[in-house]
Amino acid sequence: MKTKFLTFLTLFTFISGQSQITISYYDMPIPTSVFMYNNTGDLDAEDFTLTGANYNWDYSAATSSGNDTLSVVTVASTPFAYQYYFNNQFQFPDHKSDYAIEGQDVDAFGQVTITDRFNYFKVNGNSLEITGFGANVNGAPASVKYDTIDQQYPFLMSHNMPIHNSVGYYLLTVPSFGTYGQWIRREVEVDGWGSLETPTQSYPDVLRVKTTLEQRDTVYVDQFSFGQTFDRPTEVHYEWFTNTDNAPVMSVTEQGGQISNVKYLAPIASSVSEIKNNVSIVSLEDGVFKILVTQKIEQISIIDMNGKQIINESSQKAIVNIKNQAKGVYIIQILTEDKNIVTQKIIR
Repeated sequence: MKTKFLTFLTLFTFISGQSQITISYYDMPIPTSVFMYNNTGDLDAEDFTLTGANYNWDYSAATSSGNDTLSVVTVASTPFAYQYYFNNQFQFPDHKSDYAIEGQDVDAFGQVTITDRFNYFKVNGNSLEITGFGANVNGAPASVKYDTIDQQYPFLMSHNMPIHNSVGYYLLTVPSFGTYGQWIRREVEVDGWGSLETPTQSYPDVLRVKTTLEQRDTVYVDQFSFGQTFDRPTEVHYEWFTNTDNAPVMSVTEQGGQISNVKYLAPIASSVSEIKNNVSIVSLEDGVFKILVTQKIEQISIIDMNGKQIINESSQKAIVNIKNQAKGVYIIQILTEDKNIVTQKIIR
């Protein structure tokens, strides 16, 4: 009997180690988060098409060649002229966004320059949407909504889910020039799951997401009544997600068949993202958290992954106990006496 029990236990442990995670909107960034990444050029010759079920990606031997910072900001903190479509619930409810992230500059034919860019994102239960961007277009501030909203990730994401296709499109008027627009086709698939080793961290449970981007630019010059389109090189993005971080823990960008960028999450990211507006949360034990804050606490709210509010109380307590809740990810919101609301993710 003991032998049978041990055999069952061994089998159960083996099966549990083979399980995969799913990624939902709870695993996406939240405003005021800051993530630091290390770049590396050591992996340019790697074959990133290698993947599968219960796969181990080992890139631990890579070395850093510099750093990038990803800052997730509130819509209200971006330039006011950028916010027109993205902070207006009544006129543009489909484009009312949850946060913004700095984007890349664009130079089209040397005639249209898009600089100081912020991309705007909207999170819902079905997808993470790119609603548009704000930028200086040929030096003038502009708010540009996507006429067709691009879905960056579908939810829930799991291995062998159907390939997700999305199309985004925008067209903007460029004063004293003409019009510029871009068509974007996005193909998203989860092509593997398993474990990941980076130079700074071991991740036992990751989901890998492959995104293929096709982009076509359109330019029309009013003065010459002349228009032209051109296709940008195909981009392929490989990203590794976990249920314990709010951003990809590693990402690879391939342009025109060549690796152009590889980066992985730096250890400082976890400490930075847990300290917001002078509020930090420390795990004392499984399910028990201590709130460290310079202001008095007026109210605490905790929401589970199904959107159910499990705690909502006016309290000045510095300890939160969710030991009686199921293991998983929860969102905690803290209202301080100066009316500052801080939102963070905690894990039971």
